[in-house]
Amino acid sequence: MALRAYKYRAYPTKEQAEFLSQNFGCVRLLWNKLVSAFHSWSPNGPNPYVSEKTLKDNPEYFFMNDVISYALQQKRMDFDETKKQYFNKKRKVQIGKMKFKSKSSNRDSFRIPGQALGFSACVDFDLRTIKLPKMSPLKIIIDRKFTGTLKSVTVSRNPAGQYFVSVLVEEEIELKRNTGRSIGIDLGLTHLAILSNGIKFENPRWFRESQAKLKKAQQHLARKTKGSNRRKKQRIKVARIHQKIANQRNWFHHNLSSWLVSNFDVICTEDLSVKNMVKNHCLSKSISDAGWSSLVSMISYKSSWYGRTFHKIDRWEPTSKTCSCCGAKAEAMNLSIREWTCASCGASHDRDINAAQNIRNKGLADLYSLTSDELADYRRREEVRPEVELPKASSMKRLADLYRKA
Repeated sequence: MALRAYKYRAYPTKEQAEFLSQNFGCVRLLWNKLVSAFHSWSPNGPNPYVSEKTLKDNPEYFFMNDVISYALQQKRMDFDETKKQYFNKKRKVQIGKMKFKSKSSNRDSFRIPGQALGFSACVDFDLRTIKLPKMSPLKIIIDRKFTGTLKSVTVSRNPAGQYFVSVLVEEEIELKRNTGRSIGIDLGLTHLAILSNGIKFENPRWFRESQAKLKKAQQHLARKTKGSNRRKKQRIKVARIHQKIANQRNWFHHNLSSWLVSNFDVICTEDLSVKNMVKNHCLSKSISDAGWSSLVSMISYKSSWYGRTFHKIDRWEPTSKTCSCCGAKAEAMNLSIREWTCASCGASHDRDINAAQNIRNKGLADLYSLTSDELADYRRREEVRPEVELPKASSMKRLADLYRKA
């Protein structure tokens, strides 16, 4: 059994949208009250803890009685789990500060547990609706059906004003058939993913493609009067461009990660520290546009679903300047050097493919404690396997460059 989320686009009526907005606001208010009480706590002072019940009993917050109670209870339980990361029980002191939720962030959501919804009975696949407490059936676009046990439902609204319903389900997932193949992945900027078998996937650069359009929309937004309806409409236009870029990147990552998990039993990557890498102001935009963390995260959880082995090697491994044939290390190598020849064995290498092969070799050595001779024998047995097929999507084939076959 595994947990899987199904995300559906929702189209609420005007009355339903107002009710959902009220729920978003009340959940945000409860969170901020809890964070404020947590910050004002002291070991010798009174207990400032608040809950959804104390707010409902307060006449000042009479509107809290009109929203979904389960959403408030779930938010309070989420807070109780989160605050454990910010509190040291032994020393009885706070560690860092929890963040408040801003109304201007335009990212709202609330979650309802499955037992409050009657598990799978709340979703009607024929009428394409979902039934939430205190609401008439909410229209959703169902492109996939689920068969497992419903664990929770999250209703969200993005900055573009679009509503989504994410259904978390516990269900049986059929394992993929073993292929007997392993792969190493070197992540880059010119090519998003370079595989150890010689296949390179170009970086689509979705943000760069829409940058001119986004710049023009942001210029129009800057000229609008603050607080006006025209500024509000223009802000939504800007948000929709950002949402389109995110959707394009997400689509590509899903297709690439699914193809990798379907065709390889063992997948190895580097443990990159993207948070530190984006501090480089020359490359931060390109790194963020590539979305390495998102791609690696998708490969990781899909591997756990389908019974694949996913492994990250140490980020300090010199994969680019180590010969994948003999293991000899070259001297310091600039990024401008894309091809080089090993001085020890004379093998010629493409920098990125060589790095991907070293990532695979190191990952296999870490997982199975293979010696150099056993690793060479493992590679020879893989070479007799049939060639992998490229992704079916035409745009994915266009972005896949068969640079050199293994």
